[in-house]
Amino acid sequence: MKRGNGLRLLKHIDMLLALSDCGSISHAAQALGMTQSAVTKALQRAETDLGQPLFVRTSKGVAPTSAGQICLEHARLIRSYSSEAMNRIDGIQNLPGVLNVGAGASFLDTILPAAIAAVVNAYPSISIRLKNESVANLVEQVRESKLDIAFTSEPPDIGSVRDLHWTPLVGDEMDIAGRKDHPLAQEEKVEMEDLKRFGWVLGNEVDPQRKYFESTFRARGMTLPKVTVEALSRTVAVQIVRSSDLLTVVPSFAMNTTFQDLARINCTDLRWVRVAGFVTRRSFTLPNGARLLIKHVKKMCRVDDTLPARGFYVADIT
Repeated sequence: MKRGNGLRLLKHIDMLLALSDCGSISHAAQALGMTQSAVTKALQRAETDLGQPLFVRTSKGVAPTSAGQICLEHARLIRSYSSEAMNRIDGIQNLPGVLNVGAGASFLDTILPAAIAAVVNAYPSISIRLKNESVANLVEQVRESKLDIAFTSEPPDIGSVRDLHWTPLVGDEMDIAGRKDHPLAQEEKVEMEDLKRFGWVLGNEVDPQRKYFESTFRARGMTLPKVTVEALSRTVAVQIVRSSDLLTVVPSFAMNTTFQDLARINCTDLRWVRVAGFVTRRSFTLPNGARLLIKHVKKMCRVDDTLPARGFYVADIT
């Protein structure tokens, strides 16, 4: 590899990141507004400049080589620092710019919409891009600088990711929820074995709440209830539960506010506290819009009249 000139990587950053994000030359060309042949030639020039093959063709598109992975890692850092610089420059002029926010179902169903509305009212020219995906995907997109901030339940392995920072905000009990006239709704006490008679609407296999749910059954040597529907959106899960005998899990504060038409299924052996908060990059200075968003989320967390929930608390945060 040719050495001594860091500018070689700089001029290829957009193209390399597009190939990584899109996974194919054709899709990268669309994202960049270029032709496929132009992207192919640009990749060839990058490989010549850097003295190494950076991507290989696969049956599914293209994949980075070891050298390509190194280039992508540093390209993402350069993009992150560049975005941070522009956010700080915009901050001097009080310009909010673009805010990329990720959120899990609980935040989207309760706190976040009103907090986002407050930010938009304060910064009418702001552009907010909101993503709802699994916790793992949101955390990874923060790490890759695709998101400025993600509001999620606590990632199980966040401590192993040194370039990310986790800030806890709230803790609340998780309730088992069914429709008001569900067969288990009138039972004073429901056993875990009773829960297996019904199907469930839960997140995917890497969802922290589903993992805890299933681990509780495994710890007792019990077979798992059937997950009839996998749904990341809690609103979708609740809509399905309202019209069926399926069960789901819902944070207690959401049961007391957004989903008051559901019934709590009283199974004291299956209860746990879920901690939720937000993830940011350690090396990233949050833009003004993100800071204001956090401020409103924290403020709403502390308003008892807004979130009257048993088991609800606010972590000791500054």
